[in-house]
Amino acid sequence: MLLAVFSALCFGATAQITVTSATFPAAGDTLRIAFDTTPTINPATPPGGNQLWDFSNLKFALTDEVVYRPANAGMDYLKFPGADLVVINQGGETYFNLTNNAMEILGYAGNDPAGFNLDVVAKFSPPLIERRSPMNFFDINTTEANLNLTFSTKEPPLDSIFSSIPLNIDSLRVRITTNRLDLVDGWGNCIIPGGQYPVLRQKRTDYVTTGLDVFIRITPTFGQWVDLSTLTGGGGGLGNFIGTDTTITYRFYSGTEKEEIAVATMSNDLTEVESVRFKNQGFTSTPDLESPSTANIQAQPNPAVEFVNFNCTNLPRDIYTLKIYNYVGNVVWKNEYALSGNRAIYLELEDFKKGTYLYSLSDSKGNIISTKRLVILKP
Repeated sequence: MLLAVFSALCFGATAQITVTSATFPAAGDTLRIAFDTTPTINPATPPGGNQLWDFSNLKFALTDEVVYRPANAGMDYLKFPGADLVVINQGGETYFNLTNNAMEILGYAGNDPAGFNLDVVAKFSPPLIERRSPMNFFDINTTEANLNLTFSTKEPPLDSIFSSIPLNIDSLRVRITTNRLDLVDGWGNCIIPGGQYPVLRQKRTDYVTTGLDVFIRITPTFGQWVDLSTLTGGGGGLGNFIGTDTTITYRFYSGTEKEEIAVATMSNDLTEVESVRFKNQGFTSTPDLESPSTANIQAQPNPAVEFVNFNCTNLPRDIYTLKIYNYVGNVVWKNEYALSGNRAIYLELEDFKKGTYLYSLSDSKGNIISTKRLVILKP
């Protein structure tokens, strides 16, 4: 890998671009993006320069817009001193700080990241760096950011979880540590539907480690924090929150556009592209118009709160896979079903956070019947 990198440094160096802070979003910007949840591209080429990444076959499963507003447009902006921008969506408000050298995520206010359906104000310490400037070929950067969130175990829904534990536990603390490694390992040209751009390719690896602590009250005036996994050997009913998740993305940046040209989320072994978010040149997703004889799937109710029915119609007999993706394109739930004709798939949503998701139904050959949007609300 190093040989390829240094060879590229010496050959055709004048063709390499530099990405500056001019591509950072500013207040009033609307970034237009699209998603392909079944991509057939190869972003994981060997490191080096003068490459061509042809992603012209990307499909528009969903289109969306990200609107950056002045920080004071958010309801909780006073809790994020120094914030310049806010993005407001159904999940809450995300606050950003801009400098000449970095675009930083300060934190967010809204639904908690641990999935307890509690409203929080979560601040990264130090801020999590989303983008850097200037960005050049073979830049290597690491960052670590921490979130600590504390909840009372006397309030729902935690009261029902801890009521059966024979200890006086009055608080739960969620520790989330993000270790991020960014390596700019390639440069060249990237083709997406409607355009071609000189780009730098950045390989990003995020290691997100979640730990849970409980505060055990020993006397009215004395207590101590204890790692929950040491009490149960894995966290008990909360054990699925504990551990480290790894996410690898290839991100393609131009020197002129504020949207990333493409962001490909990979499997951990880099053999499969799970989803792609890319710059939308003005296209829209396929309208939800189905003829009476066309195979289709429709979520009802939508928005959903406690449950959702996926109503499938006109399906040829086959084995189908239903997948639900979060808004960055990662699969968060999937299952297989033997279906034919008209069928309904019932799914309880107690394990889902509120927010916007995609759902997709595919047949045994991998053909996509439909990909649509699902909004989940929580009281």
